[in-house]
Amino acid sequence: MNDVTALLGRDAILLRCRAGLAGAGAVLLTGPGGIGKSAVLDAIAAEACAAGTLVLRSGSSAMEAELPYLALYDLFACSLAEQDELDGALEGGPGDGPHAGLIAPHLRTVLDVALLRAPVGDQVGDWSPDRSADQLAVRVAVLELLRALAARRPVLLVLDDAHCLDPESARVLAFAARRLSGHRVQVLATERLADGAEPSCLDLLPGPVTELGLNPLPPAVIDELLCVRGRLTPSDPVTERIRLASGGNPGYALELAQAARRLPTAIRADDPLPVPRRLHVPLADRLATLPRVTREALLHLGAAGQLPPHPCADRQALSPALAAGVLIHGPGGEPRFAHPLLREFVYANATPEERRQCHARLAEALEDPLERARHRALACPEPDPDLAAELATAARIAVDRGAPALAAELSRLAAERTADQPELAAERLLAAARHAHDAGQVEVAEQACVAVLRTANRAARVGARLLLVQLAGGDRAAVPALLDAAQADAGESPRLRAAVQLHRAEHALSTGQCDLGLAELAEAERHAEHSGDPEQQIEVIALRAPIEMQLRPERVLPSLRHAAALAAGRPAAALTAASIQVRCCRVVWLLRAGSVPEALAEVDGLRRDVEGAGRVKDLADVLHLVASVNERAGRCAQAYQAGLHGGRLRRELGPTPAPGLVLSAAAQLNGGTVERATELASAAVRAAEAAGDTEWAAYAVGLLGRADLLGNRFARAADHLGQCRSLLRGLGYTDPALFLVDADLVEALSATGAAAQAWQALEEATAEAARLDRQVLRLGLARARAVLTARDGDPRGAADELRAELPRSHPYPLERARALLTLGELERRARRRAAARADLRAAAEAFAAAHCLPWLAHAQERLARLDGLDGPAPALSELETRIVELVRGGATNRQIAASLHVSVKSVEGSLTRLYRRFGVRDRIELTSRRLAS
Repeated sequence: MNDVTALLGRDAILLRCRAGLAGAGAVLLTGPGGIGKSAVLDAIAAEACAAGTLVLRSGSSAMEAELPYLALYDLFACSLAEQDELDGALEGGPGDGPHAGLIAPHLRTVLDVALLRAPVGDQVGDWSPDRSADQLAVRVAVLELLRALAARRPVLLVLDDAHCLDPESARVLAFAARRLSGHRVQVLATERLADGAEPSCLDLLPGPVTELGLNPLPPAVIDELLCVRGRLTPSDPVTERIRLASGGNPGYALELAQAARRLPTAIRADDPLPVPRRLHVPLADRLATLPRVTREALLHLGAAGQLPPHPCADRQALSPALAAGVLIHGPGGEPRFAHPLLREFVYANATPEERRQCHARLAEALEDPLERARHRALACPEPDPDLAAELATAARIAVDRGAPALAAELSRLAAERTADQPELAAERLLAAARHAHDAGQVEVAEQACVAVLRTANRAARVGARLLLVQLAGGDRAAVPALLDAAQADAGESPRLRAAVQLHRAEHALSTGQCDLGLAELAEAERHAEHSGDPEQQIEVIALRAPIEMQLRPERVLPSLRHAAALAAGRPAAALTAASIQVRCCRVVWLLRAGSVPEALAEVDGLRRDVEGAGRVKDLADVLHLVASVNERAGRCAQAYQAGLHGGRLRRELGPTPAPGLVLSAAAQLNGGTVERATELASAAVRAAEAAGDTEWAAYAVGLLGRADLLGNRFARAADHLGQCRSLLRGLGYTDPALFLVDADLVEALSATGAAAQAWQALEEATAEAARLDRQVLRLGLARARAVLTARDGDPRGAADELRAELPRSHPYPLERARALLTLGELERRARRRAAARADLRAAAEAFAAAHCLPWLAHAQERLARLDGLDGPAPALSELETRIVELVRGGATNRQIAASLHVSVKSVEGSLTRLYRRFGVRDRIELTSRRLAS
C-alpha cells in the first residue's frame, strides 16, 4: 500500500510524524494490520530521502525472525557495499579509500562477518555470535557506523514491523539507541498492536519517542479510497458493505474490493461478501476453537445484526465467543462482533443451506415487518405470491420510514418472487429501480431499468426509459432516442403521455430551447389534467416555476399555491422529486425577493425532510440550494460545509462530475482558498464542456471569473464573467438574481478600459432587475455604477453616490461588504485616506463576520496597501512634525500647546487632520505609522 492514495485522511498523522522526527527523535506508529502504518512510513521515508537524508530500512516478518542479524543485513548491507564500490573507484581497491575509515578495521571485519559479507578467517579467529565478546563487537560496530554516517549527513532508520525483528538485531539496535543522543540519527518504526496492548519495541528507539496510534479512517475517506484504488463506484451497494466490513481499515477495504472484483457476477445485497484468503486464515483460526452451538449463534448474530429476542440459550451460547474476543459488549451491554469483518466472515463461511435455515428462524423471531419479510425472502428463494405481496408492502413501509435503499432491495426481492405474474413483476422491478435512484444507487437503478425493458409491460418500460433519461445526466446525446422509444410505448395513455412530455420539456429547456420547452410543457400539462394525476400536475408546476420567475414573475406564487393545494390531503410521508422541486422553487423565490430569513427556514426544513426520507439523490440537489442560501445570507462557514458535502455527493452520484466540481469550487470561494477554487472551477469547465452541459459550464466559468477578481486578474475576469453571462442568456436565463455576475462583470470591464461594454452591461442588468423588481440587486448595481463613474474621472463623486446608496443592513450581507470594499477603493483614489481606511476596515469586519475567508484576505490586503505599502507616506509640515514628536514623547495636548506657543484647540485640530490623512483613530496608531517629514 505505497500508493499515495493510501494516505487519504492521514494528513494529521504525517504532520505529527514530521514533528516527532524533528532534530534527533524517534516515532513509533502502532495499530492493527492493514491500518496503513507502512503507507505513512513510506511517505515519511520518501520525504527524508528527497531532503538528502540517508534512509536505511528493514522489513521484518514473523517467518524470518529466527534468522540472526537479518534486520542488520537489511539496514546496512547495501550501504556498506556502496561504500566499498565507491572506495574502489576512487583508490583502485576496496578498503583504502576515504570512506574506508568510517569505523575501525577490526570492527568493520566483525560486522562484515556477522552480515555474511565476508567468510570467517584468521583475522577473527573462531568468531561466534554466541560469545559475549563477539556480541559486544557487533554492537559497537553498528553504533560506530551509525555515528560515522550521521557525521556526514542525517540518518533515518526505518523499522517496519519492528515486533518481528530477529532477537539478535533487536539487541544490537537497542544497544545503539541508548547511545545515539546528540547524533543525527532518527528512527521511524511500526508495530502491529491490538487495542489496549502496550508496545514492546520502545527500547529500539532513541529518545525522545513519539508514540502515534493509527485510528480507523472515517467512512468518507474509505469511500474515496474504494473509488480511487478499489475501482468501485460510490453508489454501488457493495461499496457500503465493504466500508462497513472494513471497520475503517484501509488495507481490509482494498482487499475486500479486490476479492469482490474477481467474482464473475456482481454481489447482491443478500450475497455473502467474499473474504480474501489472506484475511480468511486468521479469522478462521479465531473461530475454529469455538463450540458448534456458539458458531451457530454467531451466524444468527451475523445474519440479523442483533440477537433474536427470545431464546436465552443463544446468549449463553455466545459466552465462549465473548471470552475468545470474537465478540465484545456494546454500549448497552449487548454482544457485538469485535470487528465488523468477523460478521461478514461468519456469514460467508456458512453453507447456503445453513444461511437459509438461519434466515427462516430469524423471520419467526423478529417482529419488525420489514426485517421479517426480508428474512422470509432470504429463506425462500422460490416464487411465492404471498411472500411477494408481503415484500411489496414492506417496501412501501420502508419508503415511509425514509429508507429507499432498503425499499429497493425489498422491491427487487418481491419482483423475483412474482415469476408467475410477469406484468406485476415488471412493476415491482421498476419500483426497485426508482427507490434505488432515490437512494443514490445509480448502478442498481440502471440494472433494474435494463431488466424492465426486457419485459412486455409497456407502462413499466416507459417508466424505465424515463428513469434512464434522468440517470443519463450530462450524456444528452442518448436522451432523444430514449424519449422517442418511451413515446412509442406510451401509446394514447394520458398519464404516460404526460410523463414523456414532461421529460421532453425538461430536455428542451436544459439545452437552451426555451420556446420548444414551453410548448412541450403546455402539452404535458394538458395530458396531466386529462389523466387526473395530481403528482404529474405538481411536476408540471415544478418545471414551469423557474421559467415563470424570469418571464412572468407575477404567476409564480399562484402556481406554487396551486401545487400546495394539489399536495393537500396526500400522506405527509409522500415526499417526491416534484414536491421537493416545488419547495426548492419557493426557497429561490424568497431568496430573490430578499426574504432571506424565511428562505433559510424553508431550506433547513427541506433538508431535514429529505435527509429523514433517505433520498440521497435529492439531498445532493438540496445541499446546492442550502449552500446558495447560506452564502447570500452571509453564513459562509455553513455554505462551505454544505458545498463540500453536496459537491461530494454530486460527484459520486452524477454521470458527469461537473455539477459536483462547481459546488466544490463555490465552497472554496466561501471558506477555502482562491487557488483551490480556481483548480476546481477549471476542472468543472472541462467536465461540463466534455458533457455538452452549457448550464454548468456557465456556472463554472462564472466562478473562475470571481476567482480572477480576487486575484486582481481583471482581463481574465472580464473574459470569464462575460462568457458566463453570455451562456446563461443563451439558455434564456436573464434574471440577474440567478447568478450574481453583472456587477462583477462591470467592475472587471471597467478595470480593463472597456467602458462602453461595461456601461451597456450595466444598463441591461438594471433594466432587467427593474422589470423583475429585484430590489436586492440595487446595491450591487450602484457599486458597478460608482466604479464606472470613478473611471470617467470623478472618484470623489462616485464615492459620495455609493455612500448614499449604502444601507445599514442588507438581505445579502456580502453585497454590503463588497460595496464597502469598493467604497474604500474609491475614497483612496479620491485621496480621502481616513475614509478609505474606515470603509476598508468595515469591509474586512463584515467579511470576517460572514467567515468569508477569501474575500477577508482580499480586504486585508487592500487595507495593508493603504497603510503605506503601496507608496510613500504623505509629507508633514514643520509644525506637524513637532506635534508628532511631542505626541511620541507622551506629551498631552495642553503640554504640546504650551511648548509650541499655540492654543489647545489648534493642537486638537491639527491632530484631527493628521488622523484623517493617515487613516488612524488615535494617538497610539499615529505614533506607530511611518510618517515622512
